[in-house]
Amino acid sequence: MLALVGACGPKVGPSGVSGSDAIVHVKSNVRDAQMFVDGRFVAPLTALGGGVAVEPGVHRFELRHDDYFSSYLELTLARAERRKVSMDLAPVLP
Repeated sequence: MLALVGACGPKVGPSGVSGSDAIVHVKSNVRDAQMFVDGRFVAPLTALGGGVAVEPGVHRFELRHDDYFSSYLELTLARAERRKVSMDLAPVLP
């Protein structure tokens, strides 16, 4: 997600989120999993209480944790869409 702010562009709030951004709230069985969007690290899931803001379009969400298999989800998101999703991780067996 690359956001360029111009005089004629959408208004961007102090958090860097514009009114046209989609917000995705992710719930998981592994609270300390790491969130990646389109291959880029975003934050630990526990730090994303307000969700992840992305530009409208197709995005790949991934949760990673050393003790679990990664989980992937591809979403097509509309302008200003709000969506709640669940991404559970399966434990790696010894």
